[in-house]
Amino acid sequence: MKVVQVVGYHNTGKTTVVKELVKRLKMGNSKVATIKHIHEKNFELDKQNSNSYVHKKAGADLTIISAGSETDFLYNKPMELLEIACKISADWLIVEGFNQFPLPNIVCGKTEQEVDDFFNKRTLFVSGIISKTKQSYRNLPVLNSMVPDQADQISKLVLKKVFPMLPYVEDKCCNLCGLTCSKMVEAIVQGDKKYEDCLIRQTNVHLKIGGREIQIVPFVQQILENNILALVQELDGWEKGKTIEVKINN
Repeated sequence: MKVVQVVGYHNTGKTTVVKELVKRLKMGNSKVATIKHIHEKNFELDKQNSNSYVHKKAGADLTIISAGSETDFLYNKPMELLEIACKISADWLIVEGFNQFPLPNIVCGKTEQEVDDFFNKRTLFVSGIISKTKQSYRNLPVLNSMVPDQADQISKLVLKKVFPMLPYVEDKCCNLCGLTCSKMVEAIVQGDKKYEDCLIRQTNVHLKIGGREIQIVPFVQQILENNILALVQELDGWEKGKTIEVKINN
């Protein structure tokens, strides 16, 4: 799943960028998911005293609202971005907010100062209200998502530059490439590295749950490999160098 982030202050044009990007990604028949991060601590989407609200307040860990037009899943707890992403099966994930999480990003702002507050080595290009008065900033294009041909350019740049989400394992658990996942994102965006340089992807051990590959750190990979090899080496049919597949219907 490829992930791009749209960051900036309130009322700078972030949601418009997300809207236009979603529309264009869907034209390519991609499955697209979005996340909107809300800073309000006590925000609740469900209406107070509705039946589903009563379910949630009674202590349900997950309340599902099924209606004729949509299905809503309400988890009765806050979640960090990685936990949310693990629950999503899509080709693209567009994140509005979660400013501190190190993803390839599009910065929106009204002024140069507002852009500077979010601009970093992971920034792909600039958009938002500032695009009404500027065409480039800090050697990157400034694109107006409300102008159709520029919105098309936003989509083309995202398709060209954004890569699948890195595993974001703890620094002490990997560092196979010599960089943290955050620094690797920066290096890929800057053109100094490629997504394929993430060495955790080149392991001999792969774990899938529900058909989706789960990234596991080298230490856990070694545990899985050693224990499975120790077991199957005692079985008839064992051949060194052959691929071993284990499937568990849980």
